[in-house]
Amino acid sequence: MWDALVERETGFRLFSPEILEKVRNTRVLAVGCGGNGSVIDLLVRAGFTDFCLIDGDVVEDTNLNRLPFSRDAVGMPKTEAWRRHLLSINPEAAVRVWQKSVNRHDGAWLANVLKNGDGDGKPVDLVFLGTTDVEANIVVGRVCASLHTRMIIGPASSGSWIVGTFLHREGDVTVESLGDFGTEDLALEDIDYSSLRTRYMQAMNYPGRSRKLQAGVWQAMVRGELAARSCGIFVRMTNAAMAFEAVKNVADMHGMPLDGTAITALPRVQIFDPYSGASYYYDIQQKRIGIPNWLTGEMRWEPWQQQQ
Repeated sequence: MWDALVERETGFRLFSPEILEKVRNTRVLAVGCGGNGSVIDLLVRAGFTDFCLIDGDVVEDTNLNRLPFSRDAVGMPKTEAWRRHLLSINPEAAVRVWQKSVNRHDGAWLANVLKNGDGDGKPVDLVFLGTTDVEANIVVGRVCASLHTRMIIGPASSGSWIVGTFLHREGDVTVESLGDFGTEDLALEDIDYSSLRTRYMQAMNYPGRSRKLQAGVWQAMVRGELAARSCGIFVRMTNAAMAFEAVKNVADMHGMPLDGTAITALPRVQIFDPYSGASYYYDIQQKRIGIPNWLTGEMRWEPWQQQQ
């Protein structure tokens, strides 16, 4: 089945048989299997075959606007629904699931998953952060950084194509340093996560994001009064961005040519705004916008004053 899935991909730049074979043997972990986590649907169709999934929720009616399930999955644990879905596409895939939500007490357990999978000794190569929970984001980010495991993000509530990779090399940014939380020296159990919600949301407020929402919606999301907005159209855009970023990371991890593209390394994120048709980059730390010139390949950087 794998050969059939990847046959039509070959011929695109970056999708060489050599890279696709590396894709096939790359172990990925999705923490959170809702909108952001739906990247795994595109990953299995792109040739990834080794999946680890962590999520404590069940499928609800409101999930069907963005998850590739039908109504018979409502009430089923998301991890089980995804396991069945992935195997329905490629029965040869390996899917390991943990029906739980990540919290401040899970640092050691998660580190063991990243190093050993479900006990087979094979480490996780790429992590996809698919939850909007601040506590889970910080815990996963801290553990990935400690193990130098690459982590791909793409806020599915953004209304855009948006993606970035935490490379987690020595000296690289982390979730905590990017948000300037001042928590790096605290034990995970000692962090006041509730106090960080607003700062975390503001760190993710890239240029143009709040303009896509109706009046008052962004502010309600920041205050925690409203769940993150999630439209399947925009979710799929972000899922595609994350999946393509995954292929780029696989090539880079194996020293293979990226062939006309590059990894989008945090603190920069790549954005395409479907409302305006604009494509740009945003440097979260330096608060500046990078506008690429498609003809010359040059980048023009301009400062951006973040709006509250």
